[in-house]
Amino acid sequence: MTAALVRAEVRRIATRRLVRVTLLVTVVGIALGGVAAFALSGSISDETYQQRVAEAEARQVAQDEQIEACLQDHDFRGDGPVPEDVADECFQANEPAGVDDPRFTRARLEGILYGVSAALALVGWALGASLVGAEFASRGMTTLLTWEPRRVRVFAAKTVAVVAAMAAFAAVALALVALAMWPALAMHGAPLEPDDPSLWSLAGIVARGVALTAITSAMGLAIATIGRNTAIALGIGFGYIIVLENILAGSVERWRKWLLLGNVIVLVSGQDDGADVTGRTVTGAAVFLTLVAVTLLVAAATAFRTRDLA
Repeated sequence: MTAALVRAEVRRIATRRLVRVTLLVTVVGIALGGVAAFALSGSISDETYQQRVAEAEARQVAQDEQIEACLQDHDFRGDGPVPEDVADECFQANEPAGVDDPRFTRARLEGILYGVSAALALVGWALGASLVGAEFASRGMTTLLTWEPRRVRVFAAKTVAVVAAMAAFAAVALALVALAMWPALAMHGAPLEPDDPSLWSLAGIVARGVALTAITSAMGLAIATIGRNTAIALGIGFGYIIVLENILAGSVERWRKWLLLGNVIVLVSGQDDGADVTGRTVTGAAVFLTLVAVTLLVAAATAFRTRDLA
């Protein structure tokens, strides 16, 4: 694999219309998200918020006392289920006494970064599949091999270029998300609480999101190479993750740590045994997903080297 071949692949990626449209949609979406975060949040003093909490707690206590008095009036002492007519009368005003906090906190930013990381993983899979699948459809791959017949070198260059490009895309996108949310956090932020995520924690989410996008792009590229079609990679991804993995995860819980979706959840969350995926650490999830991607890439390289493209 030569640097010139990798550079040629990077330039080819940059000229793809799909890539440019994806970049445009991403930038516009992030900008609108930043505007929405600022517009839908507000600034209040911590004293005002604590007062709202105290008032909500007082309303909840009064509501509980009212329900208890109503139940006693109907001679219900808590033995067995509440009769339907009693429940309709006593619980008709039983609404949670919540507190509206309009402030934009680090916890909200953390949740946004989690969601964007998951979305970028899907984008990485789709673009990774498209960037190589389109070449088979247009017969551009055949033209390339007349100039550089060493297939393993061509495949390696494409893999490096796609994975590096998707990792860079994810890093920039997540950094722009954080930057777009900064005005809301700076102007409408709340005082830091002990359980708020630290800057290192937020940086960890970004790093794991970048790694996951790189891994999924490699998977998409590999499956599209094996099937020589973008739709095959997207169809397999949809069918396996959305259908098969959900069936397996729902049927046998102990299998979740050996499924892609379970490991993705653990990696994105940054928590060992995250989302009830017991027995899987964050490091283990990263290693597992990487091994799956490498296995698929080896299978794709073997198929690419031996099969006739005509």
